[in-house]
Amino acid sequence: MEWDLLEKTTFWIEDIELEDVDLAQVAAAAARALGLSENEVMVVDVRPGVVAFDVLRRRIQAEMVAGKGKDILQKLGELPGVTLGPGASVHSEGVLGLIALEPSLAEEILRVSERMSREVEEAVARRALVFASGSELLAGKIQDTNSPYIMEALRSAGFKVRFGGILEDDLIAVVNRLEGAIEQGYGLIITTGGVGAEDKDCNIEAILRLDPQAHTPWILRFTPDMRRHHKEGVRIAVGRVGVTRLVALPGPHEEAKLGCQVLLEGLAQGMDDASLAEKIACALRRRWQEKLGNFAHGAHAER
Repeated sequence: MEWDLLEKTTFWIEDIELEDVDLAQVAAAAARALGLSENEVMVVDVRPGVVAFDVLRRRIQAEMVAGKGKDILQKLGELPGVTLGPGASVHSEGVLGLIALEPSLAEEILRVSERMSREVEEAVARRALVFASGSELLAGKIQDTNSPYIMEALRSAGFKVRFGGILEDDLIAVVNRLEGAIEQGYGLIITTGGVGAEDKDCNIEAILRLDPQAHTPWILRFTPDMRRHHKEGVRIAVGRVGVTRLVALPGPHEEAKLGCQVLLEGLAQGMDDASLAEKIACALRRRWQEKLGNFAHGAHAER
């Protein structure tokens, strides 16, 4: 189980004395006790009776630190020039405070924490937020038919769902809105619209800002004319930030409906992000292939 140290990366040992020792060896011994690489722990302070260490990583497996205090003392005590007094002990704050626990208690805490973490993750996974997109909606020129349909489909699938509002045609604004939704603990965030070839379409780029490894398969390809088509075509996106899955679907209602249906099928099948993105893309490509037929006029559906 991986935990974020939340800036609490220091631990220290009391009732310890050093004499003519190599601090790199002291740090390496502590690192070995924690199952870390030697370059991931360093000695940051030495005072009479106290030696302080810093863990040089933000996230760590809880199993690596919980109940490892005695192991650290044993490794250090084996080094020439290190003397441990009768009251030698390891101390820390935050997650690293688990170091000082008795191994049996540490195991119990980890079991409970893992169960609670799993329950929280499952609850978050069923919380969904749906965004519409576009200046046309903001201006009230067209009706948002996508969000009500998607929200009802999600509710029918067991999600607790809310409407997030309408996203502007502005990359930074969309990134900020999506970041805010992620911080609010939604496990699934869906956008519709803003995935096309016009210069105002920016939802794919917003998701890539948040998850550079997001899967963004093409649905339809164009030859950019720098008038209407400023990009190569239409894509969808499936990305992830922490436990939150981000999905960008097209804006046309029938495509949004189809994408939503396939998305829910893939979620029910437990698909990973790459497989889910391709499943949605394949369904939308087939629809475009049928729609375009012999009247592509410079556009073609991906195969």
